[in-house]
Amino acid sequence: MAKEKVAGKDFEVVRKPRARKPKEAPPSLAQSAYLTTVMNTVAAPVEPPPPPMVEALDGDVFPPLPEGRIPQTVDEFINRISELWEDAQQRFLRIGELLSIAETRLSEEDRAALYDGLNRRFGKSARSQLMSAYRAIRDNVVPVEVAAAGYGTVYMLARLSDEERRQAAERGLLRPDVRQSEVRQFWKALRGPAPSNATRRAELEARRAKLLLEIQKIDDELAGLIN
Repeated sequence: MAKEKVAGKDFEVVRKPRARKPKEAPPSLAQSAYLTTVMNTVAAPVEPPPPPMVEALDGDVFPPLPEGRIPQTVDEFINRISELWEDAQQRFLRIGELLSIAETRLSEEDRAALYDGLNRRFGKSARSQLMSAYRAIRDNVVPVEVAAAGYGTVYMLARLSDEERRQAAERGLLRPDVRQSEVRQFWKALRGPAPSNATRRAELEARRAKLLLEIQKIDDELAGLIN
């Protein structure tokens, strides 16, 4: 407090200092209403974008393989693809089995409805081949290990006669890794069209000409030895 002595007076006047308002601290970021609102708002979690989807030929969505399931080496690719191939052949045989069972257990009307529903996937020719391939494996007409070559190859082997299949076995065609092109070539060699008379005559005349030429050479060589 400040004391002030008044002139001509025997007392002092005590003056109280004027109270001052405390200075307000500048608003900090922590006191910002906007920042407080933003900080208190829970942000929605950011999810990674979904993997791209591949549309299959029939309109269904076919998801790609996850990165962790993709093979990394040649051997891994070979093993995985071979497993899927063998699994696919087993599935084809199972389809043939179901088609064969349906033929015996469903009525004519139900079979027509079944085939109509399956025409979106495959037609009459494929159904026939699938059933024939299954029956050939089931009845031991074609060795079961040949199923790995595909139902189309089994179907072609099943259409051969017993004697023709024996010849195919002798040529090493009854094996799991036989190619359909090998069986087709064998089939064409057996079932090729018979040559016409004109073609056969031309073949025989060409053969006769070669033999006559060979005989002439032999005669000339013999004449040289005599002289």
